Amino acid sequence: MGMNRKQQTDTKETSVSIFRNRQFLLIFVIAFFVYMSSTMLNLTLPKYANDLGATAQAVGLLAGMFQIAALSMRPISGQIVDNENRLTMLRIVLFVVLLSAIGFAASGNYWLLVTFRVVHGLAWGVGSTLFLTIASSCVPSEKMTAGIGIYGLGQVFAQTIAPVFALPIAIKFGYNTLYIGNVLLISLCIVLTLFMTMDHTKKEKRTYSYNLKNMIHLPAMLPATMTAVNAIAKSSVRAFLVIFAASMNIVDIGIFFTIQAITISVTRPILSKLADRYGLQNVLIPCQVFMVGGLIIVSYSSSLAMFLVAAVVLGIGTSGEQPILMSECVSSASIEERGKASNTSYVGVDVGGFIGSNLAGIAVAYVGYRYMYRFFAIPVVVFTIVYIIIHYRRTRREALNKVSRKTIS
Repeated sequence: MGMNRKQQTDTKETSVSIFRNRQFLLIFVIAFFVYMSSTMLNLTLPKYANDLGATAQAVGLLAGMFQIAALSMRPISGQIVDNENRLTMLRIVLFVVLLSAIGFAASGNYWLLVTFRVVHGLAWGVGSTLFLTIASSCVPSEKMTAGIGIYGLGQVFAQTIAPVFALPIAIKFGYNTLYIGNVLLISLCIVLTLFMTMDHTKKEKRTYSYNLKNMIHLPAMLPATMTAVNAIAKSSVRAFLVIFAASMNIVDIGIFFTIQAITISVTRPILSKLADRYGLQNVLIPCQVFMVGGLIIVSYSSSLAMFLVAAVVLGIGTSGEQPILMSECVSSASIEERGKASNTSYVGVDVGGFIGSNLAGIAVAYVGYRYMYRFFAIPVVVFTIVYIIIHYRRTRREALNKVSRKTIS
């Protein structure tokens, strides 16, 4: 049975109450615009670089440099978010993103794209952690999962809308025209921060350390590692699908990303209900299976229709695994350490994205697109099995400890 009428009413009231929070609404809109900007770049930069004469390895490097730049900021990004004035940092991050957007609009060769992609990655390394932390700080603890789910939908909407116009505008009016629009979008985000207010207590002593304990929240490592493995697979789709489709003269492949995002927005509420009823792990594991299936279908696709089937399958997988793993990371920490926990989740994204995009570029050069996608399904299968084993042992150990405490008392 599904949720009863009272549960449905409570869910709607939760969503409404969250959006009545002005701070949450503003960071939701800002993150939406920034993710839409990022989706435009993820979708068009590989093809732009390819059109400029870049090889498959160079295209992979372009995507990988973004991830490695973001990753280079992860050791201190959680500490920055937890120590500094978050509103000030938000404006600084958006300003740096704006500089990179201006750079993309003015670029006309591959190495300039790489340079500004690195600048963008440096800002993203702090910004992604900062957005999630600000959003989570606006939501009461008892509504955390719902709040993160709603925040995540902004990313989904961005990924739904951007592919509709990004490639068509780039093809018809040129990539630089599209990137000028990107500049205007980020400028609007900076304006929106003028309507935000955040409490900040200046710390008497702020220390920054590259000690692993200050960079990584250890209880979040298991879901973060799964996030990394999934990101390896997803980065191969993001970096090379447009080029792969173009090699078969499929020009409307942008709709793949729209269909995938629509699938996520439709199935995520359903999967959330199933997770509430049957448990997070019982939803996560089937979603991993869907991700593997989607990669396999992509590898065999030779028409737009087959690619769209893959988009639906991958969309179902992503709609479940992404919020569940992110929620597990954030929920594993106290309020004071949520910046570090959020950071740990994004470390997984960056590490996976860097490995995936570069490894995909090498694989394409040696075995082609189809076998590359099949190869990338293997680590998802392997670590899903590892995850099940570790999680089962941890749950069993916690249950035994609980029984022991009751027996002693």
